[in-house]
Amino acid sequence: MTPAHPNDCHYDVIIIGAGPAGCACAMALRKTGLRIALIDKHHFPRDKVCGDAIPGRAIKFLHEIDPSFATRLSAFTEKLLTRRTTCYYNNRKLDFTWRLEAYTATRECFDNFLFSAIKNSAGIRTIEGVTVSDVVKSANGYTVITKDNTCYACTMLICADGGNGITARKLTGRQLDRQHHVAGVRAYYSGVSGMEDSCTEVYFDRKYLPGYFWVFPIKGGIVNAGMGILSDMVIQKKINVKNAFYDFIERSPVLRQKFGNAQPMETLKGCGLPMGSRWVEMCGDHFILVGDAASLIDPVSGDGIGNAVLSGKLAAEQVIQCFITGNFRATFVKNYANRLYKLAGADMRQKTKVLKTMARLPFLFDAAFIAGQNSIIKRFMK
Repeated sequence: MTPAHPNDCHYDVIIIGAGPAGCACAMALRKTGLRIALIDKHHFPRDKVCGDAIPGRAIKFLHEIDPSFATRLSAFTEKLLTRRTTCYYNNRKLDFTWRLEAYTATRECFDNFLFSAIKNSAGIRTIEGVTVSDVVKSANGYTVITKDNTCYACTMLICADGGNGITARKLTGRQLDRQHHVAGVRAYYSGVSGMEDSCTEVYFDRKYLPGYFWVFPIKGGIVNAGMGILSDMVIQKKINVKNAFYDFIERSPVLRQKFGNAQPMETLKGCGLPMGSRWVEMCGDHFILVGDAASLIDPVSGDGIGNAVLSGKLAAEQVIQCFITGNFRATFVKNYANRLYKLAGADMRQKTKVLKTMARLPFLFDAAFIAGQNSIIKRFMK
């Protein structure tokens, strides 16, 4: 059967995936006059298994992309302002405050907030509930083929379909590397005691280093509780991550007290997190990978949204230069990866070295917490 290819299905830019990376890219391109399509396999709003922390870096980059973002953000009522974070380890705690404007909000609400602004933009066609089954190189770009056998052609392809999407495997041949991947679980709870709306909490346990447990307050008196463990460690030590979630609570006197009368609002949901602890191939002739598809999750904080928005912004800037110069070759598109490395990759590489050392020598965690406000934990969790 020959895929359908309607005449109106050719675009200058196709973005696959409408999460923060894809929406940031579309937001940065919407006044360029380019013909853009944004495709996502889900209908919005949709849930996304995540910690639901919206870091200051993400907000900062969104402000830079769109001067009107501040007005829309002020009208977004499903957020809680985050002023500080408390870290716990071995009967010690460390507090630090956020310098940048940061929030918590469910990804269902926040991603829909971003997507809704794009959906109403002139010049951008949003296509929801459509799964991409293949991307095929053409003479002047790519053809995107969906499961319903429709084709969409483009000159420039932006791949924002996540760590489990088709594009990273298809375009770069990337395979899962458990040394640079985290297995995570998350559940919403009500009735967790001792929480402050403006304070997120992170817990470390020597048994599960370099993983950690988070408890983040969400609007409505609920919390997002979750845990992430390096996938390589899960295999080597035969860890059941869901069991480890409950074990972590039992091993922590603080968590035991907080969750003593708490009620889960759902069963634990799992997710895979591609970490930025290795620098991967993320662009080539006529294509750019962004967000989780480019493995950009911070290896220490676990934040993926900050680098997702940054990568979407930089991808849009590179796309503009490609159309201005008429150059879509890999050697020119690689400027995107070089800029991203300077702004995020070099920092993640340094963090990875520190994290590996501290995981191998857990007493360094004790030293960091004893050092207090000047500790390496404070520096690298930001």
